[in-house]
Amino acid sequence: MNEHEISSLLSSIDSVSFADIIDALEKREGEVEFFSEDSGLLFHHDSGLYYIAETGSGNEILERIPVKCLASVHGERIYSYMVEKCGYEKVEPTYLYLYEGRTLPVSVAVKTLDSSYVPFIAAHYDVSSEEDISFAALNNHLFGAFSEDGDMMAFAGFHREGSMGMLTVFPDYRRKGLGFELEKHLINTALAEGRRAYCNVFFSNTASIALQEKLGLSRGPIFSWWTWKEW
Repeated sequence: MNEHEISSLLSSIDSVSFADIIDALEKREGEVEFFSEDSGLLFHHDSGLYYIAETGSGNEILERIPVKCLASVHGERIYSYMVEKCGYEKVEPTYLYLYEGRTLPVSVAVKTLDSSYVPFIAAHYDVSSEEDISFAALNNHLFGAFSEDGDMMAFAGFHREGSMGMLTVFPDYRRKGLGFELEKHLINTALAEGRRAYCNVFFSNTASIALQEKLGLSRGPIFSWWTWKEW
């Protein structure tokens, strides 16, 4: 199978739960290292991340699990094998959300942040490395909303593999709808660039789940796990 045929197969299984992999396949942002329709997919993204997806009950994919890597794993059987047999970290599952509508009106001014803002963002957002935040800035994928006094009220951006995220609203500016508006800007940016507008949300993050539902994103039924094994 070529990349188009693989993305078509994943779409037929669940186009929302596999939206991140489908997007990467369509943009050719990596390499398919292994694929079996009866077993699974091993895709090495240009960011260094591995996507590992279950497409059947065969064990061939289990034999191809990298010894050590950062991986986004789609399928509980593969994830359990990686944790129990390969020593990967046990982590909380995430839902994948996908926006499937048209562009949205944004009611706040949003500024594209350049590299000078990277240290500030890194100091207030520890999920991504400063290197990954720098990558977002260099690609015009880092955004902020500012008060009339010039204070940053909130920021958001795209993670290196293409998902929406980094959404942070500072305490003094919460409950003003800034997260709602910034995510709309992320959605519009993804759509303008011809990409899927998707994000991963931890199972326990009720606030973010409520935000995705308010924005009308679809939620995939298949969990994914962001796990790793250190060198």
